[in-house]
Amino acid sequence: MREPCPLVAHLKIGTQGLLDRRRSMRPALCLCARQGIARVNSAVLMQLKQMAPAASKEMLLMHGAQNTREQLSFENLPEDIIHLIHSLLHVQDAARAACVSRVLLRSWRCYSDLMLADRTIGLTDKKSEEIETNLIDKVDRILENHYRNGVKVKTLDLDLFGYNNINASYLDRWLHISVKSGIEVLNLIMYPFMDDSYYSFPSSVLSDTAAASSIQSIFLMYCAFRPTSTLGCLKRLKSLDLSRVRINDEGLGHLLSKCFALERLVVNGCTGIIFLRIPCTLQQLKLLHITTCETMQVIEIDAPKLCTLYYSGGPLVEISIKNSSQLKNVSFWFNYLFAPGILSYARARLPSITPNVESLTLRSHKENVDTPMLSSKLINLKKLEIGLCASVQAVSPSYDVFSLLSFLDASPALDSFLLCVEQDALTHDPVVGDDEKYPRRKPKCWHNSLRQVTITGFCSAKSLVDLTVHILEGTSSLERLTLDTVPSYGRGRGCCASRKNGQCSPIDEQDSSYVSSQCYRGCRQIYRRKSSLRC
Repeated sequence: MREPCPLVAHLKIGTQGLLDRRRSMRPALCLCARQGIARVNSAVLMQLKQMAPAASKEMLLMHGAQNTREQLSFENLPEDIIHLIHSLLHVQDAARAACVSRVLLRSWRCYSDLMLADRTIGLTDKKSEEIETNLIDKVDRILENHYRNGVKVKTLDLDLFGYNNINASYLDRWLHISVKSGIEVLNLIMYPFMDDSYYSFPSSVLSDTAAASSIQSIFLMYCAFRPTSTLGCLKRLKSLDLSRVRINDEGLGHLLSKCFALERLVVNGCTGIIFLRIPCTLQQLKLLHITTCETMQVIEIDAPKLCTLYYSGGPLVEISIKNSSQLKNVSFWFNYLFAPGILSYARARLPSITPNVESLTLRSHKENVDTPMLSSKLINLKKLEIGLCASVQAVSPSYDVFSLLSFLDASPALDSFLLCVEQDALTHDPVVGDDEKYPRRKPKCWHNSLRQVTITGFCSAKSLVDLTVHILEGTSSLERLTLDTVPSYGRGRGCCASRKNGQCSPIDEQDSSYVSSQCYRGCRQIYRRKSSLRC
């Protein structure tokens, strides 16, 4: 049987000694210290389990531990090991542990990953009128102490969401004393002020060459940002996330021109952007995520390594992609108030702008024109997901779901097809009459690669049944057909499309009756028209 590592055992003794010191503390502080030291113990075990026993014994000898049980304690560890263990703790636990150990107190003064919010600095149990004042005081003292002690901050995560009375002078000072050489992650989450004005993020913070050259990730939320040409070179920045940020075309252009290593760009709900230009200097950009930018009209992309494009909300925009050879994953989700006919738009435009796409997701709230049958192909498309969503202006009753066959015919390599239909997206037809009411459409194209088809929100709509029958008749490679009457999108009905946990959300009695009726009607129609199917 393998013997336990002696270093682990005796470090547990060392941290137990820290716990003994809490007896002289006030009860509230005593509890906090105990919780913090418990986290230290867990961090010690987590780190030292990765060490080989031989390496642990060598460390003991290096530090002269002849009788390890008597001489080795937590404080005798090398400083870099203590810093590493301390860095594994949550900021609140790290601060608590520093209350009972001089070694950890020295380490806390060098603690470089600062995640500052009411929940992490112990303010959630305060009265609401006290929280904002205490938050300002604690954040100010933490950042001032780090600055005075010359501690380099690697991560500054400042979450001030819900606090709209913090003076901008505090924020400016916090950023200027923290965003220095060595900063890697900067997250700033704000909240609109009472007059709906936004805090203006000081671009001068990123004009410092040393700070700009070390930062790797920026996340800004609910602030105004006006970058200028004086911005430093962000040569290590890999991730840029702008959420509800007020920035214009010129400012974003200045910012992107400095981000040569950028791999991930997220633009969410940013007002002021009309023309989004992704320059060719972004040679490493792999993901572009654009959401709810209602003023945006044109997107021009020249990023040779872009492999994922996600666009959601707003009206249809003019999209131009100069080099799309690596673009494999595309998603378009459009707001029903602005974008009717997205499926027709996608069928007509995507073969030319994203010819190599392999995974395509389309979600439409308003289809008033059937998807056209065109000769253009999506020759590499393997996974297709289409969502028909109910809304105030839902899919037109005259929309023929069978016209979605245009996507299947254009995709000779298609392997998986998922169609998600919300409950009120289509008109449901009663099961009356005979097969003459449903003229069969003979397949013009055989799908030899399609293996899996799933339709959620399946109902008795004639065109949906027609599409299902066609897939059965025209797909020789089909291995699985799933008809799920529970919708996957919206209104809290049914389960999410992915079902990652393998379980469905419960449905009430009314919904159960509804889906049973639709299952019966839909399957009865398919049974009448496809005698080989057993429902």
